[in-house]
Formats: sequence, structure tokens, C-alpha cells
Amino acid sequence: MGHFPFFMEIGGKEGVIVGGGRVAARKVEKLLPFGPVLTVIAPRIEDCMRALEKRPREQEHGAASLLLEERAFVLEDLAGADFVIAATDDEVLNGRIAEYCQAACIPVNVVDDREKCTFFFPALVKDGALTVGISTDGKSPVAAAWVRGKIADALPEGLGSTIDLLGQMRPLVMERVTREDDRKEVLERMFLYCLQRGGKASPGEMMKFLPK
Repeated sequence: MGHFPFFMEIGGKEGVIVGGGRVAARKVEKLLPFGPVLTVIAPRIEDCMRALEKRPREQEHGAASLLLEERAFVLEDLAGADFVIAATDDEVLNGRIAEYCQAACIPVNVVDDREKCTFFFPALVKDGALTVGISTDGKSPVAAAWVRGKIADALPEGLGSTIDLLGQMRPLVMERVTREDDRKEVLERMFLYCLQRGGKASPGEMMKFLPK
């Protein structure tokens, strides 16, 4: 049937990642730019995860935090979590985590076990405010990665900067241009102008598209 691709705000949301290895680190690396509060719990936390703790954070979606707890995991660690990722090499433990989360209505992702997941990680293309998520319903990460590469190669230079600038200009357009069709035309002209300049236009340049 497939999964509907909701885009949800996770800034400030509490996520628990059970597992401290490379697979868990890849999940954490994808999440951090979106500003969640992450707790990683594992008896052994590898260097690849510790490196993420020291990496500068993007601030676009709020300040993310990453807490590493090198200890044994207990199911009570999941209480109050907004989402959970089970990324251990113990299938039985991953299954117990999934059962707990499903009973508690906590979204859970279990690595390499799509049947136990209530959400999947998409392959991401990100450029500023632009985020494109690609999912194969958990069936073929390789295919998702291939599509991601095709999309990333097809995007024009400066698209993310263009979108950020249009986001700044939109409130002014809404204020000065009353008719909906006229607003659409103005925003389209701004978009094409900025895109042609590789996203390097300024707010001052955008003003020429607005009525006096």
C-alpha cells in the first residue's frame, strides 16, 4: 500500500536511538540538521557516533542536541520519547523495542526490518529550505539512493538560496499585491530572476517586481 510522506517538524522533539554503531550514526547524522533532542543509548558507543557529538549544528530548525549514554538499555528509556530508532545488532531486542513503541503509539524505525517499522527514513536531498525525500517503502534503499543522486544532479545551482530569498520576500508580496493571480505572477518572476543568477540576487533587487 505504501507510506504517505508526511513532512513533520521535529525541532525540539525527543528521539531515542538504541545502538551506538555506524548504522545508528547514519540515522543520527540525517536527523541532526532538523533540530531534535537525541539520546543515544548503547553499551558501547563507537567513534563515528562520538564524532557527531562534536560536529557543528545547523541552526535552521533550532539547536539540535545529542546526548550519548554508554550503558545498557532498558525499555523504560523509551518513556516520553517522540520517536525511537532501534539500531542494535540484536534482533530480539529490536523486536521488543518495536512492540513497546507500537503499544505506546510511539513512531519507531527498526533498521533492516521493515515489518516492524511504523516509519521509514527517506533518502534525502537537502539544499537550504528545500528537502526532497525519496522512499521505496523500505523495499530497496539502493533504488532510493539512485533516485536521490539523479534528483541532486538535476537541481540547478543556487536553488536553496533562491527559496530562502523568496521566503523573505513572500510576506511583502502578500502585503503589497492583493490579487492572488498577480501574487503568483510576481513570485514566479522573482523565482526565475533569482534562479538565473544562481541564487545570488538580493532583497533589494527583488523590490523591482513589486508595485510602487
